[in-house]
Amino acid sequence: MRNLPFILFLFFSSCYWGLAQDKISADYSAVPLKEIIKDLESKSDLYFSYSEDVIADKTVSLRFENLYTDQILALLATESGLVFEKVSATDIIITLPTLTMDLCGYIHERPTGKPLVGVTVAINGNARGSISNSNGYFEFKAVTIGSEIRLAHLGYRDLVIVVGDVSLSDCPILFLEPGLETLNEVVVTSYLTKGLDKNSDGSFSLTNNRLGVSAGLVEPDVFQNIQNLPGITSLDESAAGIQIRGGSPDQNLVIVDNIKMYNTGHFFDLISAINPYLIEGARIYKGGASPKYGDRVSGVIDIYSDRAVPQKTTGGLGINGTHGDAFLKTPLGKHVGLLVSGRHSYSNIFQTPTFNVLSNKVFQNETLVTDAAGGIFEQSEDRAIKDDFFFYDSHAKLLFQPGKQDTISVSGIITKNDLDFVVQSDEDLVSDRLIIENQGVGFSWEGTRTKWFNHSLSAYYSSLDSSYKNEISEEAVLEEESFRSNTVEDYGLGLDLAFGLSGHHWLNSGFQWSNTTASFQFTRTESNDDNEIPENSATERNGEFSTHAAYLEYQYKPDSKAIFNAGMRVSKYSILDGIFWEPRLNLELPIFDQNLRFKITFENRYQPISQLIEFEDSQTRLENKVWTVSNGEDFPLLKSTQFSAGLLLNNGGWTFELDGYRKQLDGLTSFTNGFTNLVEDYSEGESTIMGIDMFLQRKFKNYSLVLGYTFNDVEYTFEELQDGSFPGNNDVPSNFSISNIFEKDNWEFALGWTIRSGTPYTPSTGLDDENEIGFGAINSLRLPSYHRLDASLRYGFNFSSSSKTKGAIGLSVLNIYDRQVPLFVSYRVDDDPVTDEQQVTLIEQLSQGLTPNLSLRINFE
Repeated sequence: MRNLPFILFLFFSSCYWGLAQDKISADYSAVPLKEIIKDLESKSDLYFSYSEDVIADKTVSLRFENLYTDQILALLATESGLVFEKVSATDIIITLPTLTMDLCGYIHERPTGKPLVGVTVAINGNARGSISNSNGYFEFKAVTIGSEIRLAHLGYRDLVIVVGDVSLSDCPILFLEPGLETLNEVVVTSYLTKGLDKNSDGSFSLTNNRLGVSAGLVEPDVFQNIQNLPGITSLDESAAGIQIRGGSPDQNLVIVDNIKMYNTGHFFDLISAINPYLIEGARIYKGGASPKYGDRVSGVIDIYSDRAVPQKTTGGLGINGTHGDAFLKTPLGKHVGLLVSGRHSYSNIFQTPTFNVLSNKVFQNETLVTDAAGGIFEQSEDRAIKDDFFFYDSHAKLLFQPGKQDTISVSGIITKNDLDFVVQSDEDLVSDRLIIENQGVGFSWEGTRTKWFNHSLSAYYSSLDSSYKNEISEEAVLEEESFRSNTVEDYGLGLDLAFGLSGHHWLNSGFQWSNTTASFQFTRTESNDDNEIPENSATERNGEFSTHAAYLEYQYKPDSKAIFNAGMRVSKYSILDGIFWEPRLNLELPIFDQNLRFKITFENRYQPISQLIEFEDSQTRLENKVWTVSNGEDFPLLKSTQFSAGLLLNNGGWTFELDGYRKQLDGLTSFTNGFTNLVEDYSEGESTIMGIDMFLQRKFKNYSLVLGYTFNDVEYTFEELQDGSFPGNNDVPSNFSISNIFEKDNWEFALGWTIRSGTPYTPSTGLDDENEIGFGAINSLRLPSYHRLDASLRYGFNFSSSSKTKGAIGLSVLNIYDRQVPLFVSYRVDDDPVTDEQQVTLIEQLSQGLTPNLSLRINFE
């Protein structure tokens, strides 16, 4: 009887399972599945979980007698084509099957029928992507049926196909239609990181939905990502303070959906003001830009949102250490679609460690906020701090495609920063009130009349309103009041025409008109030593001009994949005499079967509006740059002449680029450059910039190593200020970076280290006989070198195997070892707290400390 316990166990187990799985009989004839589920739940202990969309319109015909529930579930799965997953003895989950198929295809150009190499083939809503080879061939393994595949190539209209709706099993030929920029072609994919490509005309293309992680970044921000490119940097660590090949940020042309932007930053430019999740991509030029781009003498950043009507509703929302955002893309009909997004800070409700680090960087030198060592005072009972600050932006676009050959769009954008900052100690008070708002509207009509003729009609309106008020009170008496305002209003229209002379020759032309008004006002009231009659000072300037510009560009691209662009832009400014000619040249020749390319660019450019530095009020330095227009006298027209030459090698996973350049800038003034020595007398000068950009990348299967180096020599010549040349304010002789990017499954990791020379500054010699600050040679000393280590980690996930809702969580850390050095210095006269005598105080603007940031995103479709 030693086996009795085992026999009893089998007996009771069989009885239990027999009870748990009662045999059921039924006869269903074209019965809705939902009714069958209810019938089975009434006849058994089973409980079904499902989405109404999954079982909608499902009917089943089925007849069975004396079957167990497991057998019935198997029959239902076969008849309905659904998955019946048993997660417990009684709980069943019904889902759609994950059906996949392998696919391949060949991508050719219409109408020539030639294969297209370098076409981006991406699965929408998925990190997977591919690039067509020299035969135009691409392939994917195990793609979910119903997924959308987008084929994108610069110069061609995007093509979207649905897996399953289009039979791809036989590798068909898919044709891309030419667009306006027919001759542009990618020569290096994933330059630096995934989603950032190098084009044959020297520009860079950023594709937002493909953009990979970068060191210190977990979100696809245009301004932050391109700062990792050699020749592009931000000396103040901001997102908007981009300097391209020695040019200042205001010398860059920034366009969003045809709208010229005059403010591109939140939180004193530390955060980009452009929501990346409504952006489809951007084109970036360091030099050699097309003659259709004018009015700036440095780089071009042309940002655009989706250009095709969405076929289905998609959206997302997210939150990070400074703000939250949401976006939606939805069709309003077969030919109409709407894109809308918004972001808003939440620091007025809750302040994160990320926000606190940024806040400390901005306000580190406020008069009553810093101690003798420059550190931030902690809030105490006798110091009430009012820190009301918020920012937001909104971007919307309405798309209309009346036919395959035309796309009409209207875009609107608004960005705003609002600060009310008060520090009070006993009866002393300092307050800052700052509002910056940039609004714009853009219109575009793009059409293809024939395969050899394209056109684009565009119009825009952009306005900037900025006001800043600073008050300082001592012992309840107003000692100083400063007010600064700046407004810009810019509107215009343009017509672009592209003519195909043959398959290799194109002629682009266009006409542009714009009207720009800019005004600024400074007022300052300061009590004298005896607190009697206040001393008042005021400066006001208004300017307005209109621009008429036309351009003509010839493009030639032979079968050898060489490219030759030669063009001319001609401009007439209403406030200046003469006509201004801007020749452009871009030549790139392949050597040794496309693996090695030689390139030359030349360009001449003019800029009629720029920013000046308001340096009279050096105590606060909150947004001390204002826009003003050129008048040919005290604010001359800026002129840039740039030449560059280089080599590009791309072969076997290796990419190496060497690019040397020389830039000459004329029309600089002491007012537009703001030297450390607080020059009050007007002086006109020039700048000579020479540099070398080097880039080395080695790609492996899941890992990429990137090295970048920039040598830069920036020299200023202001004969009225100092004999001979001296280093420019942004002269950084060496800038080196190394990045490591690793991707595995749904994980992305990046680690990067940057080191660069410190910027030059002017030393102080102390107070002179009139108690004014004395200075030595301009920019004769240099700040300590700057370096920091950054890291990022991002993980993407699906909420379920059948759900189209996806999520991503990211963690980034800037300046891991928390090294802070002065980025800029200035001086002011203070009273010595011990001797009560006046002395010169050195003010250091320190770099950003250790900055963690956590982000969470949820996207749906």
